[in-house]
Amino acid sequence: MENLNEEQKKELEIKEVKDKITEILNLGEVEELIKSNEKIFEENGITYRVRKPTSKQKQEAYQKKIEKFTELLRNDKFTLEKDLKTLYLKREIDVDSITQQIRTKMTSRDDLMFKLGEAIKEKAPVPDLETFKKEIEVLNDEIQNLSVEKTRLLEYSIEQQVMIYTYSYLTFLIGEKKVGEEWIRIWNTWEEFEEDKDKIANRISYYCTLMSSLE
Repeated sequence: MENLNEEQKKELEIKEVKDKITEILNLGEVEELIKSNEKIFEENGITYRVRKPTSKQKQEAYQKKIEKFTELLRNDKFTLEKDLKTLYLKREIDVDSITQQIRTKMTSRDDLMFKLGEAIKEKAPVPDLETFKKEIEVLNDEIQNLSVEKTRLLEYSIEQQVMIYTYSYLTFLIGEKKVGEEWIRIWNTWEEFEEDKDKIANRISYYCTLMSSLE
C-alpha cells in the first residue's frame, strides 16, 4: 500500500468498507437486530457487543454535535455545504441531485426493511425473506456508491465533518467488550478512542447506523 498514491489509497479504503458491509449484512444479522436491538460478535478472540443507543446517549451525542458545529463555524478555514454546492454548480456538478437520488433509494430500502421485519415476525417462508434481502442489498449498494460520491464532494464541509464526529462519538459511547462475565466499555475516554487504530470502531459504527435505520 506504500506505493499507492492518495487517490488509490482512498479507493482501496472505500472498497474495504463496502466489502465489510457486504460481509456482515446477511439475513441472520438483520433478523437479530430487529428482535434484540443488539449485536454480539467476536473478532481477534474478543467478544464485542453493540446495543441501540439509549435516550441519554443520544442526547449526549447531540450536545457534542452542537459543540462541534459551533467550533467549526467559528473557524474561517471551514466552509458550509451550501457554499461548496454553489462552487460545484459552476462546474456543472449538481450535489442536490445526488442527494435526491439517495433519498429516493433510501425510502425504497427502508420500506423493504420494514416489510422484511414484518415478514420475520410472521415467520414467512425463507425464499420470501431471501427476496427481500437481495432487493435490500441491491439498494444498499446503489446508496453506498452515491453516498461515497457525495461524501467525497462535500468531505471538507462543516456539516460533513460534524456528522463524522457525531457518529464517531456515538460509536465511542455504545461499544462494549466482554471481560470475564462483565460487559465493559471498549474505550474509557474520547482521547483513548481517538488514539485507537483498531478497525473495530468501523464495524461498531456500521451496526449503530443499521440499528438506527430499523427504528
